[in-house]
Amino acid sequence: MLSVIVITKNEAERIKVCLESIKWVDEIIIADNGSSDKTLEIAKEYTDKILKFNDLDFAVLRNKAFEQSRGDWVLYVDADERVLTDLKNEIETLVSFSKESAFAISRKNIIFGVEVKYTPFWPDWVVRLIKRSDFIEWVGMVHEYPKFNGNLGYTKNSLLHLTHRDIDQIVLKSLDWSKIDAKLRFDAKHPKMNGWRFLRIFITEIFNQGIARRGFFNGTASVMDSLLQAFSMYITYVRLWQLQQPKSLDKVYDEIDKKLIEDAFQYK
Repeated sequence: MLSVIVITKNEAERIKVCLESIKWVDEIIIADNGSSDKTLEIAKEYTDKILKFNDLDFAVLRNKAFEQSRGDWVLYVDADERVLTDLKNEIETLVSFSKESAFAISRKNIIFGVEVKYTPFWPDWVVRLIKRSDFIEWVGMVHEYPKFNGNLGYTKNSLLHLTHRDIDQIVLKSLDWSKIDAKLRFDAKHPKMNGWRFLRIFITEIFNQGIARRGFFNGTASVMDSLLQAFSMYITYVRLWQLQQPKSLDKVYDEIDKKLIEDAFQYK
């Protein structure tokens, strides 16, 4: 038996085709993290196993959904991913005959409407197919990964990943992820941020994304993505700087307003 787990949050524009691509499996489980659009209304057309959560990190969501699944094998698919026919056929064979404990699946990434094939977007291995008997847990608040006993195999066929659909999606996702990443760095006692450190981090990330990973040499879409990745990292460190301040910015501005009232709006 094969179960598929899909994590959702406001995925109304993407979830239907995702579920169409996996409707052949034995069990579909939706782990929703607080959708306010029509995601769950659409999901109910494909499954009645819908788990509702609110603002949990991805590792926790994946673990909680796994606990509610029944399959001997569990496949994780994101709402912006599609299980292509060749991968479907391969997975059906693997879950019937494979001796591996888990499988990494490559992803064909569509960035700004164009398939890109440079690092880190190809082959972009993600461990998504796991045998229940060998599964331990998912770990990590950001870039989570599964722990399991046994050997890891690699599929011959790929998922299709329809990401970077527009600038709003990318920036909003970066803002969400930066909150988690900044808190992790703060809890790890990251050195205090200053002007020089901001500049060094930004230049280093531009080099990593554009030169080391060759984002500046693979067309317009890859250039845009490289700069946006650097921007995302920059936002993380801005949030870290905020966390490191002795007072929150809200408190600072509240104190300014309070002082203005006390001084009859004389500002010195």
